[in-house]
Amino acid sequence: MSNRETDCEAAGSRVHDSLRELLAHERRRRVLACLREHGSLPLPDLATEVARREHDGALAQARQTDELCVFLALSNVHVPRLAEADVVAYDRDRNVVALDEAADAPDRLSSLESTPSPE
Repeated sequence: MSNRETDCEAAGSRVHDSLRELLAHERRRRVLACLREHGSLPLPDLATEVARREHDGALAQARQTDELCVFLALSNVHVPRLAEADVVAYDRDRNVVALDEAADAPDRLSSLESTPSPE
């Protein structure tokens, strides 16, 4: 195996590991599940949907304070991390989040989910 092939495999492994780390947080997995289901969503609607899922679909249990906490976490932590990794596209002007189709995010995520995690 050439050095170039080894370098490419190492780079691919680092990307794979960083995606795995990115998806280690349950809330980010919920964000991606919502976006797969709905396509793009305004950030406040995404926060509401994630809060609902965190309460097993019961909107009544997802109190307004829960939705606010989820909104703040999404806007300040999770969506920026997902956008930085080119997994989602975040239009700050319209305040809309979507899977980043241009970066082949759905394909990369599907391949990651089908790969067994190292133990």
